[in-house]
Amino acid sequence: MIRLIFMAFAIATIGSFSLRSVEVEKKKLKEIELTRIPTTRPTIDSDLLAIDFCGEVVPLAELRIARRYQNMIRNYDNANFRKLMARTEKRMRIIEPILKKYGVPADFKYIPIIESAMSEEVTSPKGAGGYWQFMPSTAKSLGLVVNDTVDDRKHLTKSTHAAGKYLRQLHKQLGSWTLVAAAYNAGPQHILNRIDSQNNEDYFKLKLNSETTKYIYKLLAVKEWFSNPQRSREWGSGDVVELLSLIKVDESKTNFKSIPSKELVRLYSGS
Repeated sequence: MIRLIFMAFAIATIGSFSLRSVEVEKKKLKEIELTRIPTTRPTIDSDLLAIDFCGEVVPLAELRIARRYQNMIRNYDNANFRKLMARTEKRMRIIEPILKKYGVPADFKYIPIIESAMSEEVTSPKGAGGYWQFMPSTAKSLGLVVNDTVDDRKHLTKSTHAAGKYLRQLHKQLGSWTLVAAAYNAGPQHILNRIDSQNNEDYFKLKLNSETTKYIYKLLAVKEWFSNPQRSREWGSGDVVELLSLIKVDESKTNFKSIPSKELVRLYSGS
């Protein structure tokens, strides 16, 4: 009888010891796992994400958009573009007050940079010409003279007044300056058709042709190199996109797609 009691006690003791051993091992494993998890999430200086086009927030916290923007920033980071910036500053000062007269944001003053490299002599294969690369029919509809002897598209002041009128008209049609930029590249009817077919008015979510998709990024990159070269260099380094790729949002707790762009800037900057 004593032997049976002793055996039962021994079995119980061994079982208890085994359970404690398992618990200790689990605790150690948990401690090891915790040391592998960063205690703080990587954050980004909010100024790096606070880039807008005509006051409309650019959702740079989205990795897809950040990569496109970084590529375009790098595309303009070269000696030829820096020379272009230096020789066009005086003309840029002529353009801005004219656009302002028509209620057009100053960000559009960079269109002649990407359209014609601020040259009156550039003519496209389709016939667009001058600083703002107007087609002859569009130029004439805006009051410019285009014939065999006179071409007002090559006159900076006259063509900029026409551009101001045209951009204002586009905004009345589309209601968004980012869509206006897209329409300047692809034509307003094309953009309206894309909006209707995709039931979406957000430029950054619309599926457009490659050239029109890149158009805003070109304007943004040129604007940033002119106005904020230090921030442009930081984007060009690749560090910003690398940090964005490290930041993860727990989709089981947060609906990432529903977060407004301004809130994303706050979230990613840790502010």
